[in-house]
Amino acid sequence: MGRFRWVEDQAVEMMNILLPALVLATMGGVGLRFWYRSWRQRRIAARRRVEAPNSHYSSRGVRNQEDRERWGGIELSRLHPLNRDEVQRLLDVVDTDGINVLSGKDRLFLDNMTLPRLG
Repeated sequence: MGRFRWVEDQAVEMMNILLPALVLATMGGVGLRFWYRSWRQRRIAARRRVEAPNSHYSSRGVRNQEDRERWGGIELSRLHPLNRDEVQRLLDVVDTDGINVLSGKDRLFLDNMTLPRLG
């Protein structure tokens, strides 16, 4: 019986050492995981590029909206009748089909009609 008692005592002693070590290792792993996640989020946030509020960049949708507002301010009464008809036709196309339907030439034409005239 003495021999089995010694083995049992050794097993209890091992459990008294291994169980707290296992708990500490698990807690350390969980803590390391949370630290890594927060470190990664800080790293991603630091590398993220955000445009400044007064940046020269604007999205395509914003530029389209600005163009439409500018073209809407064209004074048709001051235009030549041929240009007036063309501007009115293009503005009708923009209103019905959207601004993305216009070709580069059409956009340039409307932009030229909005530029201030000298003289």
